[in-house]
Amino acid sequence: IWGCLLLGAGTWVLAVALKVLADFVVQSSTQIALRDWAASALSGVWSSICELGLAALAFCIWNATFADALVMALGAALTEFLVLLIPAMTAKKAQTKTKQTAGWNAFYSERGSAFASHLASRALMWLGIAGGGGIKAALSAFALFAAAEGIQAYGQAKEWDWLNNRVLLTFLTFQGICIVTQIVLLFLWWS
Repeated sequence: IWGCLLLGAGTWVLAVALKVLADFVVQSSTQIALRDWAASALSGVWSSICELGLAALAFCIWNATFADALVMALGAALTEFLVLLIPAMTAKKAQTKTKQTAGWNAFYSERGSAFASHLASRALMWLGIAGGGGIKAALSAFALFAAAEGIQAYGQAKEWDWLNNRVLLTFLTFQGICIVTQIVLLFLWWS
């Protein structure tokens, strides 16, 4: 179990490094200013290629079982949570108690959604790579994870007010639809 947990953490760290490197290369080598929606879509696709591509590679190399895939997803989700928790805890902002509470509620809600997204996307990707789901399961995992990552990038680009309950609820609803769709497809294509 520890090996799969660490493998999930390692693939997430490597995927983030690849995403940061690609972002640096693209921004320093291109003069084209993309619209926010196009940049967000590309960000979601690249994120999906990096994270799920590395997970798929690990599933193949280590002959992962479904349980292994879930533990790897948990490793990725926990690593991401810890990496984001540290700056959230050390940020010193003069805020009212209400704003602080809203900020932590938004953080934990979004992280809960991210945990579920990691689990659902990697489970569906495993079904496509090592299970009986085939290419349709792998491509569905890729597309739905790209959509979930892309909408988050779009929200950041548009500087959405994540403490606004309507904004947060709309975002979490979209994330939830992507997650539930992956789970439904997982059950439909399980053979």
